Amino acid sequence: MLDTQVTLMERIAFERLLVNLSARLSDIGEADFVVRTERALFDVIAYLGCDRCTFSEFVGGDYLTVLCSAGSSEAAALQRGRFRFPLPWFFDELRSGRIVAMAKLPGDLPPEAVEEAEHCRRIGLRSHLSIPVRIGRRVTGVLSLGVLHVGRGWPSETIDRLKIVGDLLGGSVALARVEEEARQMRQRLWHADRVQRINALTAAIAHEFNQPLTAILSNAQAGLHFLAREDAKPEMIIPILESVVRESKRAAETVRGIRALMRRDDSQREAFDLAVALNQAKRLVKSEFAGNGVRMETNFDSGCWVSAYKVQIEQMALNLMLNAVAAVQDKPTAQRVVSLGIAMSGAKHVRLSVRDTGRGIAPVDLESIFEPFWTMRPGGMGLGLAICRSIVEGHGGRIWAESNAQGGATFSVELPLVPAPLDQSAAAHAEIAHAGVMSREGMNRPAGTEPLVCIVDDEPAVRVGLKRLLEGAGWPTIVYASAEDFLANPPPGDVACILLDMQMPGLSGPELHRRLIDRGCMASFVFITGRGDVLTGVAAMKRGAADVLEKPVDSEVLLAAVRRALNSHAHARRDAVVQEALNQRIARLSPREYEVMLHVLRGRLNKQIAGDLRIVEQTVKQHRSRVMEKMGVRSLAELVRACEAAGVKLDSSPAP
Repeated sequence: MLDTQVTLMERIAFERLLVNLSARLSDIGEADFVVRTERALFDVIAYLGCDRCTFSEFVGGDYLTVLCSAGSSEAAALQRGRFRFPLPWFFDELRSGRIVAMAKLPGDLPPEAVEEAEHCRRIGLRSHLSIPVRIGRRVTGVLSLGVLHVGRGWPSETIDRLKIVGDLLGGSVALARVEEEARQMRQRLWHADRVQRINALTAAIAHEFNQPLTAILSNAQAGLHFLAREDAKPEMIIPILESVVRESKRAAETVRGIRALMRRDDSQREAFDLAVALNQAKRLVKSEFAGNGVRMETNFDSGCWVSAYKVQIEQMALNLMLNAVAAVQDKPTAQRVVSLGIAMSGAKHVRLSVRDTGRGIAPVDLESIFEPFWTMRPGGMGLGLAICRSIVEGHGGRIWAESNAQGGATFSVELPLVPAPLDQSAAAHAEIAHAGVMSREGMNRPAGTEPLVCIVDDEPAVRVGLKRLLEGAGWPTIVYASAEDFLANPPPGDVACILLDMQMPGLSGPELHRRLIDRGCMASFVFITGRGDVLTGVAAMKRGAADVLEKPVDSEVLLAAVRRALNSHAHARRDAVVQEALNQRIARLSPREYEVMLHVLRGRLNKQIAGDLRIVEQTVKQHRSRVMEKMGVRSLAELVRACEAAGVKLDSSPAP
């Protein structure tokens, strides 16, 4: 009767273990597999009372690599990575699919297992069980358990139960790998689709660039003509310059949009108005619409905010719009219409719709069009709508198609609505206003007191434009065509800020930055780059750059960045002056006074200091009084702050 109860309790414990393992290993990806699996191995240790549990994987059938390991208080977990101990007999047994169960080690080992016996003696292993894990007919992994200091048996029922655990772990590993490979394949597929779409829009992109460039050129030339006239007035030039600024920003926005679509990395989710993403995609296809005689109609409601990967949403909208253009090609020009809409869908969703007047979709095909490789266009890959569905469902939304009663089809996308973030425009206006105040203050400074700003850029037009902008703000500026030019002709006086191009022929911006820092340069560095590479910007900030700006640089943003850099330099210079003054005061202390000061900073009393230094307490008081006088402080708190500012360390030697 007692044996029956024990057996029943063991079965209940094992079933509870399987439930816990299934819960831990369900719905996991490659990223969190190791953490969750190690927690599962701790459950196995608690169930069996072992000292160590490890799950390893055979790599190419040649060697074992430890994926995850858990240990008790008696034994540390094995280090992840390749199992570094050569155990030929042990590996041969496992590769053959045979279970290795040893109740008393090293005595149970066969004579040929010489390395294994030595390994057991070295680490104190007294009992061991390894169960090969198969995927199909191939041994892919091993579940291993070990007990130190004491031997224990491995009943067949326990081994059968652990086979189930091993199969569960092996299946979870395989599933996690498949999901990770599918995710990477999906990312590569999306990227390839984006590149294909952009390549197909080459003419439209060229048009989008030429439009603002033409406007900039014509406005700039008009401004030169106006300035050449004798009756030229500021009110005639201001609108021209405003047009140049506006078109420059338009061209820069086009560059950023195309670069984001071409980039493989989708960055992070962000909250944005869906109309913003659709307008960006709409600009790219505007020339495609016009070239095919398709009229675009839009109806966008405001306040339709979503939290998503913006690049993916733009890609999805781009696919739907290009499909709509292709769908209306068979219609007469007057009937080629594509309607874009954004509106609320209930209280929790936003709906995006793309409606065309094309040939429509047969009812039998409405469910199939989102399957991979399904297409109605000759030469089409049939991946566009499949990618759209993958993107939408990845954001917790849904996508469907309907045939219109008057002909054509409507594709609808619903995405979860999120609250609009707080308006940041007030802060932006305050920043711009502050930059303007700094500009006016700079123009009213006395001559010779302004901080010096240096520009290092290999592009002549950029150098000239930045110099004009900074000098217009009241900051004296020196320009250099290369990093070598800067090193060969260092600027006179104290340089407060250096605007540094990231990529230049010869010595690059980061290399110049590194050399100047090594020479003790105290200037603040602001990098400007035309690539907009996040990793490059992060690396520059880690090296101590004050800011990283992307070309073309907006004037307000540039002035604000330079102002912050100048303020940072002023604080650093002031701190250096204070530290130098404090160091001079410390240098006036005698060796005994410095020694007493260190004891005071440690919180020692006069009596304790006298005992430590073997002098009378009255002498300590005299030294302490002279320390306070020479350091120019009136209290212990002021002395502590002064010494901290001077970099005095409590473990310093007695001599100043």
